[in-house]
Amino acid sequence: MSRRQILRAAVGPIMVACLLTACQPQPKSGGVQVVEPGTAPATTATSAAPSLPPAPLTGVPAGSPAVATRPALAVPLRVSPSTTPAGLDAADVVYAEFAESDSLHLTAVYHSRDAAKVGPVTEIRPMDIRSVAVLRPFVGYDGGPTGFLAQFKDSKLAGVTPDDDDKAFSGDYTSTAALWRAAPKAAPPPTSVLDYATPGDALAGSDLAPARQLTVSVPGGPPMVWRFDAAKSVWTTRVGKATVAATSVVVLTTEYRTLDVRKPSPRSLPSAKVFGQGAAVAVSGPSGAKGSWRKPGQDMVCNVVGVDGGLLHPQPGNAWVIYVSSTARVTLG
Repeated sequence: MSRRQILRAAVGPIMVACLLTACQPQPKSGGVQVVEPGTAPATTATSAAPSLPPAPLTGVPAGSPAVATRPALAVPLRVSPSTTPAGLDAADVVYAEFAESDSLHLTAVYHSRDAAKVGPVTEIRPMDIRSVAVLRPFVGYDGGPTGFLAQFKDSKLAGVTPDDDDKAFSGDYTSTAALWRAAPKAAPPPTSVLDYATPGDALAGSDLAPARQLTVSVPGGPPMVWRFDAAKSVWTTRVGKATVAATSVVVLTTEYRTLDVRKPSPRSLPSAKVFGQGAAVAVSGPSGAKGSWRKPGQDMVCNVVGVDGGLLHPQPGNAWVIYVSSTARVTLG
């Protein structure tokens, strides 16, 4: 179900009570252009082929009806400055958490596109579970601390590890084809997580700013600098030794906590608090906007709104969602 279909359901008592009334700040009336997806006319020998539905995680027409209706996949990756990650540009959505030793802990979510190689696959962490549980993906991961595995079990998400099925992995890597083969059959497709723009929609209803660079500076670590490529209409940055591109980048300010884990090995890990609310900055196309976000619980969509209270409308395409602490500096240039 698309975010616009969810918003149309605001006239019903149940869905909105969960997604919009509970997920304040609410979009103001008229802040979202509501569009009813059209039904393709019955085809005849001379009629044009029906248009394909948009993929729920990108807003771009799906490659086929089978692609539009298949479940999502999620894969956690650990990327250090010396790592060359694989498969990130094929992900529809990537969630990013600043982890230990100048590394990033990423959750790559796949639905509309395939990747022949994804990795390096790493352990499951709370950020993975709490960010993607609403999408009900099939998760390919490499174990994790005992407490994190218990959280994953409680989430009721399905998944696979190298110990479960070594055919789904090749060393530290996997592929979307291998994970879809391992996934349960007839699982539902994901819901939309962003309210993608339709023709004529701006990123925000007010307070738009021209943007060519987005810089995320975290204490004690190198900055993450995204730059707009006007020729391709994408934002690019370096992640490890790879250059990645995104149609939209959304930065969410939240609390980071230190988690002390004991099994299988004692260590301390930074962890972003995915539930709650805070400031947000988004870029899409040549524009940037500030606003706020709210996600009350694990099975709730995170609403990102502008300063006018209306949902932000990023351009259709892949997106990165980055969790930063309140001590980080996020600047548009």
